[in-house]
Amino acid sequence: MECSRMAVASRFRVHATILLLAMAGRCSSQQMDHIQLTLIANSMDNISRVLQAQTVASERVMEKFTSMATAQAVASEKVAAGIMKIFTLMATDHLVCEGGWRRLRTFCYFISKDTSTWQDSRQKCIALNSDLVKITHDEEYDFLYRLAKGHATYIGLSDQQQEGTYRWVADGTIHQSVESWWQKGEPNSAGSGEDCIHFSSRGQGLNDISCDREFRYICKKLAHLALA
Repeated sequence: MECSRMAVASRFRVHATILLLAMAGRCSSQQMDHIQLTLIANSMDNISRVLQAQTVASERVMEKFTSMATAQAVASEKVAAGIMKIFTLMATDHLVCEGGWRRLRTFCYFISKDTSTWQDSRQKCIALNSDLVKITHDEEYDFLYRLAKGHATYIGLSDQQQEGTYRWVADGTIHQSVESWWQKGEPNSAGSGEDCIHFSSRGQGLNDISCDREFRYICKKLAHLALA
């Protein structure tokens, strides 16, 4: 009986020892897992910081590259514009107009002494290998204003296609209104059918008028190179 109790006690101690060892192993394993996870987490933080630093550095490099590229593009455009200006000036010195025509930069202008309706005026310009004048900038406007010398003179602008929308007959483009070019209060379509534009005889700028009225007119075409 005593031996049986001793055997049971011995087996209990063995099982208890095994259980304690297992528990200790489990605790050790959990401790190791926690340590490993901590190390991994720290490594991930370090990697994240390194990647973030590299990203910031890359962004700074790209910003500098973009800034340099933009500066170079602007410089190149300025150089190209300067070269083009030089060539234009050199070419302009060799441009000429036919007798009776006046030149401004690369274009020639003819102002008539006879008068005709707007449509007939255009046909006369076309017969001269030109068209009724299109005005593109202030310098050209001032030049033509002086050329008209206070005479009522047609230009190539009208709203015959659509009331209130003024188009240049030479290329069909819409005129972007320049207030300083117009006589005060114009265009006003007073009465009916004031669809064509002319330099006012009052010398106060552009005015809309009936296309059937007969005025002088201004033609425009490209200047040509002088023959050597």
